[in-house]
Order: sequence, then structure tokens, then C-alpha cells
Amino acid sequence: MTATQAPPTAAASGTADSTAATEVRPLVAPTGLAGILASSDHKVVGRLYIGAALLLGLASGVTGILGGIDRVDGTLGNTLLDGETAPQVVTFHATSATLLFILPALLGLAMVVVPLQVGARTIAFPRAAAASFWTFLVGAGLTVTAYSINGGPGGGRSDAVDLWAASTGLVIVGLLLGSVCVATTVLALRPEGMYLERVPMFAWSLLCTTVIWLLTLPVMLAVLVVLFLDHRNGAGFFPTGPDMYDQVAWLGRQPQVYAAAIPVLGLVLDGAATASRSRLPNRGAAMGAIGAFAILGIGAFALTAISPAVAQQPVTKGMALLAPLPVLVVLGLVGLTLKGGKPAPTSGLVGGVLATLILLVATLVGAATPFQGALELADTQWVTAQSHLTLVAATIALVAGLYHWSTKVFGRAASEAAGRTAPLVLALGALVLAVPEAISGLTGDRAADGPGEALAGIEAMNGVAVAGAGLVLLGGVLAVVGLVGKRRTDEPADPWGGSTLEWATASPPAFANFDGPVPTVTSPEPLLAPASDDDDGEDA
Repeated sequence: MTATQAPPTAAASGTADSTAATEVRPLVAPTGLAGILASSDHKVVGRLYIGAALLLGLASGVTGILGGIDRVDGTLGNTLLDGETAPQVVTFHATSATLLFILPALLGLAMVVVPLQVGARTIAFPRAAAASFWTFLVGAGLTVTAYSINGGPGGGRSDAVDLWAASTGLVIVGLLLGSVCVATTVLALRPEGMYLERVPMFAWSLLCTTVIWLLTLPVMLAVLVVLFLDHRNGAGFFPTGPDMYDQVAWLGRQPQVYAAAIPVLGLVLDGAATASRSRLPNRGAAMGAIGAFAILGIGAFALTAISPAVAQQPVTKGMALLAPLPVLVVLGLVGLTLKGGKPAPTSGLVGGVLATLILLVATLVGAATPFQGALELADTQWVTAQSHLTLVAATIALVAGLYHWSTKVFGRAASEAAGRTAPLVLALGALVLAVPEAISGLTGDRAADGPGEALAGIEAMNGVAVAGAGLVLLGGVLAVVGLVGKRRTDEPADPWGGSTLEWATASPPAFANFDGPVPTVTSPEPLLAPASDDDDGEDA
């Protein structure tokens, strides 16, 4: 069997009508409940990932606001939540925002869009892709259950803490399995003529993203295995209680948090090229910038809870200083692309640009974090601000992608007004949330996990940050509401005049994606008119 697990073609033998005997019947998608529960169609699996992740993201956002309200006075567990519940709420928000929302939502969008972009008739290993979702869903459900019965890192119920470690590991297994499917699709299922340098930018960014996940998430899985065995058997290798969270917190902190934002760069480049109906001026620089940013998001070595000295190593500081450069390169290429055409303010372009700008701010904030001797920012709200900015940037890109490809993902055109407004609300919320946190970090607020650590005026800063979190949640709800629309019978295959292969399929795409074989690809933008002799040779 091949990577696509395609059924073998029946061969004709001894029949009068050999043509009829060798004719391959078109693939038909299953319908009803079986079409959801038993489907290996990458579009169905991707939608399931997106739907589950959005629901879990809502829960994460609500718990984040509750935790923020509780610590308005600068301490945790004295205002809204009791001393045992408050740490559980805070750590659930911190871990679920990444593992249960951003990563699975982006993986779901990739499962729908990437095979279409690279001209594949299905995703690589479709049954494995379906298994990855159900593995993730079971793990996510058990993780939520563990927290609800006083589990989670430092929870008061020992067996629930064990359940948290095991179920979070199951979530990671599902994400890793899905990452293998997406990466293999880009590497192995491209049509003739689509060399790797001709892959659309979003697909390239997801290849880089999934490769980084495959390199780093197994480290998180290993840490969880050790935590589980250590806690269950009382070996004492890792600390117990709330300090357990320190062993997994690196996933949402610099540099690893950038691994959740790599698709931002691919989306804004594709969005700019589509909106302006023009070619990227320098694909090599664009691919290099995305690849470089992906490398700077490798954080599996930066387990400061195990080895605190790693935060002061030159490689850690160098990665932090270099992170803004790829983002600046991509913004420059976006400007050149828009200058070369007559761009329309589409939801994909508006959301992509806003996401990239917020990501740039996040990398600039992160560039100062490792310099402990001069600024003493480690373990302060400055670190939290950097994480929030990065994760909201990824959320804005997710929203932009869902609107940009809404006819492919959902089979209906989403509201463009909501698609342009929701990213603005999310970006404003990110700034209102992160700026007070950054100021608190500069003034020395060290996350205030106990009494007696509050600083003068910290209540006002924390109150503004809670308002910002509310704006982020409002922007997310607005984005989801705008995606709900009435499906028409004549949804356009290409509402934007796009240039890549996903716009050559119907909306919604057929079960096998394309009506027939994909022609030989001779350009990175196969749906645009052939380039002139003055253009880059790879476009000819």
C-alpha cells in the first residue's frame, strides 16, 4: 500500500468489455453518522480537529479570565478562587491554550488545506490521520476530567494527578501522529513538477511546523512519562505539588512557544499574494525566513526547571535576539508583494498582517527576556506577556486561515465583515492584555503566587490585563459567529482569484479533492498567467 492507502485498481481479465472492466469508479464519501465517526477523509478529520479545538479554546479562555480576576490584587487564591482551586485553573489555562487549542486547531486547518494546496487527492496515511484525532480527543477529554476532579500538576487528588500526566501524554501522541501525516503529504504526495521550492508558503510553513513538533513534542512526552512514574511511585526525581507545573511550562514559553506561531508567516505570505493577485518577489528568502523562524522555535533543550543554567547560555540568548529578524523579512516581502499588485483588503490579508505584527511585538519582547543580569525579567509577568502575544498572534492567523479558506474548510463563504473585524479585536485585546503584564514584569512582579508579593498599583495593571483577556475572548467568539453562514448551492471554487491549487477545486471539494489528475505544475502559482521572460526563472 502507498502512503495514501489508496484502494488497488481492479484489473480486467477475460471480459468482452475490457474498458468497462478497468474503469475506476469515482470515490464517494460516506454519509450520515458514519461519514463523521468512521471517515478517513482529511477534510472531515480536519473539521473535527477545528471544532474540538475551538470548544477547548473557549474553555481555556474562560479559565484564563477567572485566573486573571482572582489575582487582580497581586496574589493568587484570595479573591475569586480558593487556594487549592486557583493553581489548577491557572495551569489548565496555561497548558490548554497550547496543547488543547492552538496546536490541534492549526493541525486541523493544515489537514484540510495542505493536501489541496499540494495537489494531493488525500492526506498521507488517512487512517492514521483519523486515529490521531480520536487519540487527541480521548486525551483531551481525560485531561479536562483530571482537572475537574482536582488533578493537574500539584492537584490534591493523587490518582487524578496521575490521570493528568497520562492523558496529556495521549494528547501529544495524537498531535505527533497527525504531524507525521501532514509532513509526509508535503514531502511525498506533490504532483509532477511541484518541486519543494514551488510549494505554497502556507504548506511550507506547516511542513516546518510539523517537523519542529516532531523534534520537540517527544521531549514533552518523555517528561510526562517521568512525571507519571515519579509521582505514582514516589521516587522524588521531580518535585511534587505546584512545582510539577515547572517541568512542563517550557512548552508555552520562549523559545518553544514560537513553534505554535510558525504558520503565521506562511499564511500572511499566501494571503498577500492572493489578495494582490501577484507573485512573491523572492520565494527563496521567504522559505528561508520561515525555516529560520522554525529553527528558532526549538525549545526542547531549554528545560530550565531541570537545568536553570540553560537560560544564560549564549545559544539561548542568541535565539531570542535573532527571532525578530525572520518576522521582519516576511513583513518586508509582504510589502513588496502588495506593492506589485492591487491588493484587496480580504480577511486573509488583514488577519495575516495583524498576526505578523503582533508576532513581531512578541519576538521583540522575547529578545529582552534572557538577559537576567541586566533586567531581571525571568519568572516575571514579562514572560507571561511574551507568551500571550505569541499565542494570540497564532490565534489571529488561525482565524484568518479559517476565513480565507472557509469555502474549502466548511463549504460556505464566511462573513468578510466579521473576518476583518475579529482579528482587529483580537489584536487590540492582545495589546491590552500584554502591555500591563510587561509593565508589571519591568517593575518586579514575579507572578505573585503567594501573599506579600504584590506591588503598589498592581491591582490596576492586573485589572487592565483582565479586560484585555476579555477582548481576546470576545474576538474569538465574534470569529466563530462569523463563520456560521448559510451554504449556497453555487459557492464559488475561487472567491479570491487565487493562484495555488486549492482554488482549482470545487467548494466544498469532492471526496477525492480533484475531478481528475492534476496537470504537471510548471510554476509556484499554477493558476496565474505564465510569467514573462523577465520574471524569476523558477516561475517560467
